[in-house]
Amino acid sequence: MRAEVLMYDGIAEMDALLTYDVLARARLLGVDVSPVLVTADGAAEVTGCYGTRFAGLSAWDPSRADALLVAGGWDFDVIEASRLPGQLREFKERAGERLLLGGIDSGAVLFGAAGLIDGRPATTYRFDMEYLAKWAEVIDARIVDDGDLVTSGSGWLAGLDLGLYLVAERLGAPHVAVEIEGRIGHDRRGTVWRR
Repeated sequence: MRAEVLMYDGIAEMDALLTYDVLARARLLGVDVSPVLVTADGAAEVTGCYGTRFAGLSAWDPSRADALLVAGGWDFDVIEASRLPGQLREFKERAGERLLLGGIDSGAVLFGAAGLIDGRPATTYRFDMEYLAKWAEVIDARIVDDGDLVTSGSGWLAGLDLGLYLVAERLGAPHVAVEIEGRIGHDRRGTVWRR
């Protein structure tokens, strides 16, 4: 699985990086996964919501991606009015049905703004559930798995839980997920809701 983790100006740093970390650890433990930090517009550098600068980023590649993982940011009004929702729609259209969409914490809100989850079950950061309800059927669970859409919430540890869920359930390596849990000192939490 090539898992492209989308980075953009204003992203919640920990949400994206914790999922990336779990997938990178899984790769080192022999799982066939390649996490890559990417940008929608090909920018090599972005600045997160706390001012952290990330450089050396790649342009996303819908022709190669198996999963697009998107974390939230803090200023949804700015993000919703930006080019990002349109870029997400374009990415999904170019990648086709095979693409797994992963919403990390409030990343589901960005999928909603892009029109990619209309009426589908999803979860997000607890304080953003009302906002997400504009587009999705909000499920109060840690992980919501609706086939080609997997979302996680609530709080920045949701990034760990989404990564661990993908390793165990989508990459078929539950033993590796358990080993990673031991290495990072975090056990998966909360309810998993599946259609």
